[in-house]
Amino acid sequence: MTGLEATVESLRSRLTPAFVEAQVRELLRQGEDVGGGINAFRLIVHWLGALAKDDAQVRWAYERLKPALGAALEQVPPLYYFEGD
Repeated sequence: MTGLEATVESLRSRLTPAFVEAQVRELLRQGEDVGGGINAFRLIVHWLGALAKDDAQVRWAYERLKPALGAALEQVPPLYYFEGD
């Protein structure tokens, strides 16, 4: 298992509503993305840190975290998951 795979598995197990809300609020304190809010891509980059070497790795991680992230966001009424194109 690579470092990226291990990190994604660890994150998947920690994606509780409280964890996701705290992480989103931390990023909001740093500033909103264009159009408002926090982009899921930015959230994944934040979580991966140095492992987010390129967009392909971030997309790979996002696809694996998306179900758990969506489920956690559904439990936090002030936050919502907007799935774009």
